Formats: sequence, C-alpha cells, structure tokens
Amino acid sequence: MKTFIVFMVWVNVICALIVSPEMKIKSISTTSLQVETFDYSAEKKINLYLATCIPGLAQVLAQELNDLGADEVETSGNSAVMFSGPDELGLKALLHVRTAHKLMQLLAASEELVNSRNDIHNFIEQYIDVKNLLGNGAGGLLTISVSIVLNQKNKIPTDINHSHYTALTIKNALCDIVRDLRGDRPSVDIDNADVPLVGVLRGTDQGGAEISLYRCLHPPGSLHRRGYRSNSAIHRAAMKESMAAGLLLHSGWKEACDESKKTKEKITLVDPMVGSGSLILEAAMIAADVAPGLMRIKCRLPGHQIPPALRWKSDRNLIDYWKALLNEATEKTKAGMNWIETSGQVKIIANDIHDGAIDICAESLRHAGFFRMVELRSLSCENLEISEKCHVVTNPPWGVRLTTDMEDSWESLRIFLRSCKAGTEAWILSGNKAATKHLGLKRSQSLVLKTAQQDLRWINYIIRDKANFETDKRETYEHNKREPRGMELFVAKKDNTMPTPQSERHKSRYKYQSSRQKIQRDEPKKSRKTDILPLTDEERADKQNSWYL
Repeated sequence: MKTFIVFMVWVNVICALIVSPEMKIKSISTTSLQVETFDYSAEKKINLYLATCIPGLAQVLAQELNDLGADEVETSGNSAVMFSGPDELGLKALLHVRTAHKLMQLLAASEELVNSRNDIHNFIEQYIDVKNLLGNGAGGLLTISVSIVLNQKNKIPTDINHSHYTALTIKNALCDIVRDLRGDRPSVDIDNADVPLVGVLRGTDQGGAEISLYRCLHPPGSLHRRGYRSNSAIHRAAMKESMAAGLLLHSGWKEACDESKKTKEKITLVDPMVGSGSLILEAAMIAADVAPGLMRIKCRLPGHQIPPALRWKSDRNLIDYWKALLNEATEKTKAGMNWIETSGQVKIIANDIHDGAIDICAESLRHAGFFRMVELRSLSCENLEISEKCHVVTNPPWGVRLTTDMEDSWESLRIFLRSCKAGTEAWILSGNKAATKHLGLKRSQSLVLKTAQQDLRWINYIIRDKANFETDKRETYEHNKREPRGMELFVAKKDNTMPTPQSERHKSRYKYQSSRQKIQRDEPKKSRKTDILPLTDEERADKQNSWYL
C-alpha cells in the first residue's frame, strides 16, 4: 500500500507542474478529476501527423493510434505511421502512445524537387507561414531548433546531402524572413525549443530531393525515454523503453491485463534474464495503466510539463484540454495502482543471475514507483521455479553487445522453459538464429525488427506438456538439419541430439571437399588455349568420376 501512497503524491502535483504563473490559469483540484467537454468557438483544424518508431513496430504503433481515435492511419514503411486529426488528438497521442520515437505535425511538403540550398530557401519562403509559426501571440518570438533526416542519401544532390549545413540553410531562411518582417531574429535552443523543426529530405531517381518540414509536438530528442533511468547506471545491453513497450503490446500483455480485470483471473509475467529491466518496467506501466507522458512529467524530463505543442500560437484553449487529459490519465493510474495493490491478481517477477543487473533494475523500479510491485530474484535461470502458467518475456544475450556466457545462458533458458507449466506463452528476442535453435522448441509466430543495424526476431513459443517437448525438439531439429553458414553453432551440454560441426555428416563432407581440392591442385595447368587438347571418351569419363560428382 505504501507504493500506492507514494505514487499518488507525485500524480497529485502534476497539474501544478504544467502551468506557469504567467498563464494565469486556476489550478484544478485533484479530488474530483473529470474530463471536461470544452466548447471551442473556433472550428477544429485537421492536421497531418507523422509518428516514427523502431523498424518493425509500425503496425503496433498504428494500432495504438487507432485506439486513440486517429483518422486516416497508414503505415509508411516499417518504421513510421501517418495519421490525421485535430490538435487535441496530437496532445492525446503525445500523452498515451508508448512505441513512438517522434511525433510530428506536417507544416509543408514541396511540390517540386529541390537540388540546392537556394531551392530550400525558396521552399521556406513559399510554403511556410513564418509569422504564425514563430510568433508567440504576445508580440514576441518563439525559440527554434532544426534537425534533418536524410532518406536515400546517395540519391540526394551533394549540395544538400549534409544534415548540418542543410539544417543551417533552413534556420537561416527562417531568420531572414523574420528579419524582413520585424527587424530581429528568433533565438535557437537545441535543448528545449518552442518550435523543434525536422526537415526530411528523400532522394529520388530524377536527381533531386523531395523535402517536407515538420514541427515536433515534444522537446527535441526521442519519446522513447520515460525518465526513470535518469539517475541510474545504464546496462550496456539496455533495450529502449519504446521497443520494450512495443514488444509487450505485440505479445498481448495489455489484453491479458484487461481480461484479468474482467474475469478476476490471476496473471504472472516473468523475465528470467531481466538485465536493466526495460521489459519489466514497461510491463508494470501497462498493467497499472500509467501513460508514458505522465511518467515523463513525474520524472521531470525537461520540457514535458509544458510541451512545445502548448506554446504555439493558437486560437484554441489547449492548455485546459491538456490539463483535462492529465486529470483523466491520473485517475486511470490511481485505479490501476489500486487494482494491483489490492487485488493480488498481477504478479511480475524479474530474475537475473548477475547482481549488478538486479541493482540497476531495482534502482529504476524505485525511481518509477514500482519497486513493491515487482518481485526480484537473483538466480541462475535454470533454478528459477514458477508454479503457475505465466507470460514469459526476455532478451537473452545473442552475441552483439553481450558475448560472454552465451552457451550457458541459452542452455539455462532451455531448462527453464522446459520446467514451465503447460500453456505458458514465451516471447524471446534474438538476433542469432543458431541460438534459438538450441531451445528445441517449435515457434508459433515471430515479429521481424531492426535496431542498431541488427536484424532481430521477437519469437513466440507456446509451452505444452513435457511429453510433447521432445516431439517439438525432434521436429525442430529435422526442420533445421542444415546449419546456417557463417554462424556459430551452440552445442548442448546435456543433449547429444543437437548437431555439431564434428558430426559424421560434417566429417564426410569435409573429407570429400579436401579430396576434390587435391585433385584440382594436382591437375596440370594449361596456360594457353592451344595447349588444351580434346578429351578422349575414357579421359572424359575419368574426369567426371573425379571432381564433377
């Protein structure tokens, strides 16, 4: 109950944090938090938005936006989603969406290709309403920052394919227009700009580049940060919070929590190799219905109390709407925390054999307010015992950022999964195909992702009874008899049925290759075409019986 009380201390002061004295808006009492219906005199303007995410999670992000009521939701590749809606929808997405990295509103897109810096300058003059973009509504100017995204860089003209100088070109164009209008220029703030601009250039086969200009609804940087790691050491293989949330949503954890509230059935989530705890922390946030935007405010990430979207000139009363959104999110958090604390229906278990990893995870849990919600264990994975059917999620080492003890880790994971109750659903992230084969399990489904130039798979296994485990293992082995080239094979310590490079099949293949190379080496070399004589039938038959087999 102590966790619940501590958590409520900070959610009750959120509304005070988002309103500055000069705004002259009365504070809202948190004793009666209701979402108000606002009567705006101005007609709602429909905006076009772009949200980005980890490559592979676009469908998950699209589903989140659909659930919030976005219109015209459409994925753009595997790492972005386009949608439309009024200003209120943008604020709602900023508060609630878990998988997005950037959330941007489209300002303008060029109808013609740009080839030079002068073309970009002309694009800003022609398409951007600088007065409304940079005016603060009180006679002053808003601060700006500019960043550039280059898509298909090799097709972008050399004059504009450098992100730094292209950003300077956009900034200088804006400053020139403002100087002509009023004699001064806007200030640049790279950390917490009022108008964080993002220019996107995309190379084309025609030789020029398409250009679009967006403004971020949030401060410069990425929305993957929640803030609960700000004062903690960072695990060298830490997963981004947005990626962890997207994987959990894809695994059905949110649906499991919602179903438990209806049926009163107990649910258990286990991470047997927790590391820094990204999956566990995001699972706790989803179970308690904590909006990620609320967590950023609680952890006091700069610029999120009053996001840039609230600083722009507008004829709509968005400040009151933002406060109402926070009130509603606070009510949901209070209800979610109370449900977890009092019902006993949710159990979250975090385990890792390394004490240092457990310490990092525990510190983040304390900072987030979830320390008493999660049961921490420090055991070898093979010694971890779970008495009930559970939802397993984990990111074991697979050879990039963590390369030590890999074979032991996957063998321990195999033993743990074998000990789980029938009906357990396991989701495992891996970038090493040979490692996952070692589990001896038949996968149910998988999601393809890409991060840090690594191709990953979020693989789902349904654990059946032990009698079927060996059947699954034999089926998997027969299906994967041919090992992938150029990839280290994992040898099971207690199971001789797994393929190894020293098997008889490999020996015979290597022996055949060696004899073939010897025949080729001993064959006399012909340096000129005139030296090559036609083969007799006997020589041709002999040659075919040697290395042409």
